[in-house]
Amino acid sequence: MQCSSVMNRVVDWRLASYWLALGLCCLLPFQAVVAEATASPDSAESRVSPKVLLARMTEAVRSLNYEGTLVYLHQNQLETLSLDHRIADGQVEERLIALSGPIRAVASGKDRVNCVLTDGQPISVERQGGRFLDTEGIDPEALQDHYSVEYLGRARIAGRETEVVGILPRDDLRYGYRFHIDRETALPLKSDLIDRRQEPLEQLMFTSIKLNAPAAPGSETPPDPVRSVRGAPATRPSSQWRFEPMPAGFELVMQHQIDQADGSHVEHFLFTDRLSSYSIYIEPASDDGLEGGANIGSVHAAGRRFDGHQITAVGEVPLVTVQAAIASVHRADPPTQ
Repeated sequence: MQCSSVMNRVVDWRLASYWLALGLCCLLPFQAVVAEATASPDSAESRVSPKVLLARMTEAVRSLNYEGTLVYLHQNQLETLSLDHRIADGQVEERLIALSGPIRAVASGKDRVNCVLTDGQPISVERQGGRFLDTEGIDPEALQDHYSVEYLGRARIAGRETEVVGILPRDDLRYGYRFHIDRETALPLKSDLIDRRQEPLEQLMFTSIKLNAPAAPGSETPPDPVRSVRGAPATRPSSQWRFEPMPAGFELVMQHQIDQADGSHVEHFLFTDRLSSYSIYIEPASDDGLEGGANIGSVHAAGRRFDGHQITAVGEVPLVTVQAAIASVHRADPPTQ
């Protein structure tokens, strides 16, 4: 795999983090938490309970119709975006348009995600779950070993009062989040990707937002929760490859083979700690495969050669995590006679 292909995978990983999320497996059992959140949403205890606030946020993102203007700050660059999210006949439809810089647009419907990128060429791919505001599958109980989930107070965003919840990493192997959750609607009006010191790496914030009524009878029915990698069950590798020791807290949840145009194959393995995730790609070695590290913003990649293969790890995790991930890769011991 050429170095340019590695960076393309970094870009693809960024796009996937917005729209596709690579979710293939089980749904997180979130209904009990949502029931707790909706039982007494205006009580003082509910207003400051991180567990309840996160559950209300996930339900709001999934079930409400809204549109607004956002700013996205990353790598010292500021972009302005327009987001339109609506429910039609129990299905989520989203449209994201860049209002600054090159013309870019993404429209997500029932079965497809259609993109117009900076070169003006349209791309259409099968939808596999995922939404722009990626809040699905966050379970505070599953995160407690490697994150601290805390209520951080109140703030004012887009002229509205919010409750602030932090998912704070306990070590340097993962990033966390800080959500500003609207007190009235429970929508996340601001989302910060943060490091262990709570310094923001990326920030996404509504500058204006409007709730819309359901478009037609029957569209009030909320869609089913999207499939989330965060709730997928752990699995064991079914090929010759093993990953030991993995970075602390991460588990293998998905594996599949990607067929290349030249007839070769790439094995893809996806790992998550129930909030963050990274992928490992294993393919035949080439002379210009990635050696060392690379990144686009908070998405890091690391690569090395091993036993005639190119090993590449990519994820929205710190560089040390993808470095540890590729170092863990080895072949299974042959069976004893």
